[in-house]
Amino acid sequence: MRQTHTSPHSIADQLSHRNAVIACGRNPIAESRRTTTMNSNQELRSLKRGLKVLALLNQVENVSITELARYLKLPRTTAERILLTLLAEGYVHRVPDDKRYRLSSRVCTLSGGFSEDCRVVQTATPLLFRLTEQIGWPLAIATPSGDMMTLRTTSDPATSLWLSRRRVGAQTPLLGSSSGLIAYAFSLPAEQAAMRVLLAQSAEAENRDRIGDDDALDMLLQPVIENGFAFQPPPRNHPEQSVAFPIFSGGRYVASLLMIYMTQAMTSFTVIEKYVPHLRLLADRIGKASEAREELDCDVEMGFPPFVAAPAFSRGPHVV
Repeated sequence: MRQTHTSPHSIADQLSHRNAVIACGRNPIAESRRTTTMNSNQELRSLKRGLKVLALLNQVENVSITELARYLKLPRTTAERILLTLLAEGYVHRVPDDKRYRLSSRVCTLSGGFSEDCRVVQTATPLLFRLTEQIGWPLAIATPSGDMMTLRTTSDPATSLWLSRRRVGAQTPLLGSSSGLIAYAFSLPAEQAAMRVLLAQSAEAENRDRIGDDDALDMLLQPVIENGFAFQPPPRNHPEQSVAFPIFSGGRYVASLLMIYMTQAMTSFTVIEKYVPHLRLLADRIGKASEAREELDCDVEMGFPPFVAAPAFSRGPHVV
């Protein structure tokens, strides 16, 4: 599936892009610079710097130590110490096999409450990386956001396969993705009704066309409901495909687990035979652990059979 929203690479471009598409109304970095009534001698400079780092990371996808130091005008050693402190406390994590840092789901605990999808992401992320190291194919978690599906976390960096790199925050039309079919099929009736309204007014033709054709939509959803998983909906002429599974917590759908693979490497039948049972088990375990507010042991062996990595392929469209 194509990526609908792309993120610019430089920090300046990412901030400009974010300001252009998100009417946030507040600039946390600017606000952190405002003069307060507190005596300056009472302020903790290190804490203020740490908050500025969190505010910046909330607006860009990830940063390196050098980029952070340059943008916030900090000594490089100071920027490194702040990031390492946030890393030790669990508020950021280092992108595997890279020198870049991004926010972890733990920052959700700093808000008014801890949302279920944040808990799912935090619970699942370490295990996704662990399993990708075993099977070779990238795994991801996606959640519905209006008429789109939003990628919340991905184990892309853990695979050596030359697939399209999905950026956290990337979105695809809900009814044009395997994860979206799962979201629609397994949502509660009231949630489905709200989705229908949004999909009928969607700017994405795939959403409007499919929600407007009940017979065609039923044909897409029937095998999803019967089998408990969904493949990428037609057209399937992309080199990358995905298979998605529902994650339930408290008896309701909260997120989609998906595996991305290359059609040149294996057929849908092979996916069903070799991976579906294990991925279904993984989705179930993530949901139960999230509901219990526990973190899965990322070293737990999930019982995947030995996997021989397929040869590298050229980059293809994004599949969420």
